Amino acid sequence: MATTTTLKAPARTGISDQLASAAVTALIDEVRLSGKPGLVGPDGSRGHTDMDIHLMELSARTLHSTFRTLAGHGMQLDVGQELRDTLGRVGRHGEAQMMEVTGGVNTHRGAIWNLGLTVTATAGLLATGAPVTVDAVTTRAGRIASHQDSALDLGLRPGARARRKYRVGGAVSEAAGGFPHVRAIVDAVRSARAGGFSREDAHLIGLLTSMSTLDDTCLLHRGGLRALETVTAASSRILGETLRHGYLDRTQLAHLDHRMTTRGLSPGGSADLLACALFLTTKDD
Repeated sequence: MATTTTLKAPARTGISDQLASAAVTALIDEVRLSGKPGLVGPDGSRGHTDMDIHLMELSARTLHSTFRTLAGHGMQLDVGQELRDTLGRVGRHGEAQMMEVTGGVNTHRGAIWNLGLTVTATAGLLATGAPVTVDAVTTRAGRIASHQDSALDLGLRPGARARRKYRVGGAVSEAAGGFPHVRAIVDAVRSARAGGFSREDAHLIGLLTSMSTLDDTCLLHRGGLRALETVTAASSRILGETLRHGYLDRTQLAHLDHRMTTRGLSPGGSADLLACALFLTTKDD
């Protein structure tokens, strides 16, 4: 197995370390959430035959240095092409470290992009002394993502193929648009908690909020357009009934989970965005 090099993180490592730790915690909190349809959790690996919760947690902890480096650069560089190119370079290095640890299993490639942008944007706001709000972070992240990586990888990855085949924006458009689904998840989680839902149920409601509308390329890659339509419709129905009746029907959620697991469907895009939302709301509970 090849050995990867270590990139030197810029100064201000205290804040960078704190942000990196918060990002890793968000990833671990996401994977430890039980009851997620089609996703790896403490209650099973679902349709993911090549990973489990232990591998996911190992992968998350491995990314601490990547998030720390991104935060450091986010504090030093203004939004622009240099920061975007740096994010791409550091992200690819982090992906190589992840793949080395997992034996080639793609556990967190999407999270490196989505959560990496969120960490970078947060660090930039802290460096300027600007208020760190959900809107401010997602807006700044969108500005960073709107620049195209000068060293763009033209390799045919699953997400890229799905975006072209089904003409959807995927993670690239979600980020460049200022993470509208992350904002929606945050609003849904906070509203659910204010309405008396438990922390776990509120997080599941946040996940369903994304699953009900996101053009998730993970679902498109695994099952095509019909699978995406099935999952979004079912998620929307469960979410609507949950909000109307004031409780989360775990039986319906388990039924959706069974349908997705038997077909090998995974809403990985929504899981990544939930992790971003958990990072942004880390002080809520």
